[in-house]
Order: sequence, then C-alpha cells, then structure tokens
Amino acid sequence: MLVWVRKIMSNWVARGLIGLLVAVFVLWGISNVFTLAGGGTSIAHVAGKPVDITAVQAAYQAALTQAEQSGQAQPDQAMRQQLAGQALAQVLRKQVLEQEAGHLGLAVPDAAIRQMLDNIPQFQTNGVFDKAKFAQVLQQNNSSPDQFIADVRDDLSNRQLIGPVLAGVVPPDLMLRQIFAAVAEQRFASMVQIPVAAQPVPAAPADAVLQRYWRNHPDQFTAPEYRKIKLVILSPALLAPQEQVAEADVDAALARAAGSAPSVPVRSVQVLSVGDLASSSRLEAAWKKGASWDKIQAMAKTFGASAIALDSATQTQIPNPGLAAAVFAAAPGKVVGPIAGDTGMYVFKVTQAGQGGPDEAALRAQVTQQLQLQKAQADVAQDVDGLQDALAGQTPLDQLPGNLGLTALEGTMDANGNAPDGIPAPIPGGDDLKAAVVQAVFAAHQGDPAQLTNGPDGSYFAFTVDSVIPPALAPFAQMRAKVLAAWTADQQTREAEQKAADLLYALDQGQKLDALAAAKHYSVTTSPAITRDGQPPAGIDPQFVSVLFSLKPGQATMQQTAAGFTVATLSQVVDPTPEQDPTDYAELTQSMTKLLQEDIGESFLDGLQQRDKVDVNQKLLSQLYQ
Repeated sequence: MLVWVRKIMSNWVARGLIGLLVAVFVLWGISNVFTLAGGGTSIAHVAGKPVDITAVQAAYQAALTQAEQSGQAQPDQAMRQQLAGQALAQVLRKQVLEQEAGHLGLAVPDAAIRQMLDNIPQFQTNGVFDKAKFAQVLQQNNSSPDQFIADVRDDLSNRQLIGPVLAGVVPPDLMLRQIFAAVAEQRFASMVQIPVAAQPVPAAPADAVLQRYWRNHPDQFTAPEYRKIKLVILSPALLAPQEQVAEADVDAALARAAGSAPSVPVRSVQVLSVGDLASSSRLEAAWKKGASWDKIQAMAKTFGASAIALDSATQTQIPNPGLAAAVFAAAPGKVVGPIAGDTGMYVFKVTQAGQGGPDEAALRAQVTQQLQLQKAQADVAQDVDGLQDALAGQTPLDQLPGNLGLTALEGTMDANGNAPDGIPAPIPGGDDLKAAVVQAVFAAHQGDPAQLTNGPDGSYFAFTVDSVIPPALAPFAQMRAKVLAAWTADQQTREAEQKAADLLYALDQGQKLDALAAAKHYSVTTSPAITRDGQPPAGIDPQFVSVLFSLKPGQATMQQTAAGFTVATLSQVVDPTPEQDPTDYAELTQSMTKLLQEDIGESFLDGLQQRDKVDVNQKLLSQLYQ
C-alpha cells in the first residue's frame, strides 16, 4: 500500500489533486474555527436586542455555588440543565421587564433607592445607615455596591410595573366559598370495630390440614438465604474497655475537664400550677401569710391545682420558659405570682439558689473512657499493619496472631443480620458496624479470600463466607407450631371478616347500626371530626378518609385495619360557613390571592415575551451545562 501511494505521489497530477484536497480541508477547518469562535455570544434576543451569554453564565454560576453551599451532591447533567434554564429565564425576565419599563417611560428616582437602602437593617449601625457596613456585608456576599444598587433599581422598577397589574387581583367570593366548603367540611362516622383477636379460637385441625396450609403459603414458611461466616474485628471501641490507664493520667485529665466545665446556676423551687387567676391569688395570699408547703399542697387540691417541687433544677430543665425566667429572677424565700403560663397560672417560691457543677464520679468515668479509647486507637493503628500482612499471607482467620487485639466469632446469619432462630446475630460493636459487616458479607461470594475492610469509627474487619444456604421451605415438623399459629390467625380473620360483611349487608338493606350493634353486643363509637385536608385523626386510616368523603349520609362502608375490621356509616356532615370560621376563611383568601397573583404575573411575563418575540440559541445554552 505504501509503495502504491509513493507511485501515485510521483505523478504531478496526483500531487495537484492532493494539494487541492489539503487546501479544502485546511480552509474548512479554519472556517469552522472562525464559525465557532465568532458565531456571537448572544444566547437570546428580546425584541431584536441581543442578550449576552455572560449574564446567563453569572446567574448559572451563582446557582451552582448556592447548590454546593447548601450541601447538595455534585449536580448531574440533568440538574445542570435545569439550573441553566432557570438562569436564562431569570435574565430574560429582567430583559423583558426593562423593555416594558422603557416603553412606559418608568424611572426610579435616586431618592427611592436611598430610602430603601436606609431601611435595610443589615446595613445599619444603631438604626442609621452605615456605608462601611454596607460595603462589608456586600463583600461577604460576593457582591458590590454598584451591583446591589442596580438590583435595587430593577426591583423598584419591577414593582412599579407589576404592582398595578397585581393590585386588583381578588379571587371571586363564590369561588372562595366553594373551596372553603370543600376544605372545611367535617364528617363524622358511627363505627363498629370487629377485632380479629376477639374471635373464638378454633380447635386445632389434623396435620393434613396444616400441611396443606404449609404447602399453600410457602412465603410464610420459607427460610431466607443464610451465610455461614468467620469474622474478625479490630475496633477501638471494642478494645477500649480492656485498656489499662494510669490513675495519674486520669487525675490529670479530670483536673483539665473540671476546669473547663463551667458551673451553672440552679434553683430549688416549689411550684403551684393553677387553672385560673382567682384561685391562684387565694393560694398566693395563704402562702404569703406563712402557710406551710404541706398545707398549701392540701389547699391546691381543693382548687384543682397541682403542686410540684423541683430540686436543683437548671433553667432549661423548667419546661415553661416564662416560669423558668421568673424563677431565676426571683429572690429565695419569697412567694411570687401569679405568673401566666400556657395552661393557667403559676405561683412559686424559690427555696434555694446555688451553682451546680459537673458530677465528679460521672466526669471521672467519662475521662477514663476517653483515655481508654485514645489508647485503643493507638493500638489499632499499630496492629492494623500486622493484620494486613497476615491476611495478605493467606493466614486463616482462626489462626491469626492472638496479640492483635482482635474480636473473633463464627456463625450463620441472614441479610437482616439475624441468626436462624430469629435472634440478631451477636456481631459486636455498634449498629453502624453491624450494618457494614452484614452488607459486606452479602455482597461477597463463597470462597473469596479474607480482605481487610474499613468500618465505621476507625474499625476494621475481615471475613470469609464458608457456605451459602439458599432459601428453602422449612420442614413441616420444624415449622408445625408456626403453621398452626398462622392457620389459627387466618381462621380468626375470616371469622371477623364474615361478621363485618354480614353487618355491612344488613346496613345496605336499610337496618340501623345502633340496633344491629345492640343485637350483636357490639359497641358503637363516633369518630372525631374528619376533614379532607390535613392529617386524619388518630386511629383513622387515610384510606378511610377518602372512602368516607365518597359516601352520602347514612351510607355504610367496611375497612380492614391492622387489628381487624371497621364497619362505619356516615352519620353527620357539618358545613362551616366563613362567618363561623373567619380566621380560616381569611387564610384561604390570602392563599388564593397569592396563587392568583402568581398566575397573573406569569401570564403577564409570558405575554411580554411573546410580544417581544424572545428567541433562544439552544445550542449556545447547552454549552453552559455540558
């Protein structure tokens, strides 16, 4: 081939053709470079005016930085594309609003900008605008005075432009009343509970019946996959309790800890919690006249009050913040009150004030454990190399040196970390270490060589999977007791379901729940008020709520619950009016007004963009996030 090429190149005609071909490629390449480089930086046009890509790049980079600062993972391409689209929309909105403001001749006077800056608390010192603080705050937020003032000017201009558009947005009263009626509607159900556990226990059937049940429900009686493993763990937390620490070191650490643990104020206080002001005032008067605490406690019972004594309590240990502040501001020995609380009034007397410091015994135990852990961490750092070398030399786990501080065990477990008897496998260490071991074991294969694996909290572990026991239907003889229990529960469930179905059928035939319940010795309860929005009341299943709102008054339904079956009828429908609940109606009005304003505002902006014929260079936009 090379010889043939050389022959061709010796011909002057061929040389000319090759030269022409090279020139074409060179010129095409240069033209393409110029096209890419000089194709413009306009990422969009608004009313024929170009929008430079640098403005979108700045907004896009700001969004990326904000995402990183908020602790989000590295954005993937889909997220980057979304952020780039949002940045472009932000810049285009600014452009079309500036365009419309120009059409209308809107302007923002410098005095208005100055007034807004003067009213921003972050820029003030003692309530007065501080130019130095203004510059400092902007610098901390990667901005500049010129940029911030420009943003303020745009904001004020936008308010002039959009404010009048949104000012007249008011949701129609008819629509609000309809929405309020749907949201605030309350429904009550009369309910009968038929628990499974209350059904009679059937007699135990023949083994043939149980065996058929065992075969027909293999999912209930199939043992999961088990893995038999050998495991060694090198962990500072496991090694620490065995470490010996010199008493002199403990004393020195205790002295340092005690010196850095500040004492905190404490109060011993006797408190009366009283439901009303009159009762609290009478108790206060008797107390101030010298009545003993025992007598005050007796009097408190007659007023339905509760008496509490707190001994050496810190301020945070007193549950009511107002009471806590008053207690720590009061002089010892003086009766104080009444103090208003969340559920009534408080009257109290501080019996002792002092300072509370750390518990020396607890602090000694704490510093001892810290020293033991530090020593264990040093030993683990020293032993891990020896363990790594032994594993690299294919030393069996049960033959590893005994001076490496290892914790070893052998056993069988499933993917949930449970032994065949259902008890958690005795893997030593904390929950995080156990989870790491189980996950690694079930990701490995039988026969894989032991490898050192980093665990949580500076720990290491290695293991071998000696055998894998696949899932299998457990023998009937082994599972007979469990099969009998499951069969019995199934029969009781069928009995409860049949009773509930019979009750529902009778209700559908026009009979009354109270009469049916009385005949069957069932108790009828009334549900709390149930609404369409918000969390259902305690004990009410969310599915029951949707069914209840599909019923007409008097209609019945049947629902299975965790404990059995519920048969219910819709007994009452309450339709609150706005006049009965003005607070909720006002909140709804405010929410709907905001939603409508957002819709009108978006429509206004869309209309401006359509009028100004906004077009986007999608190819250039994609270069931002690729």
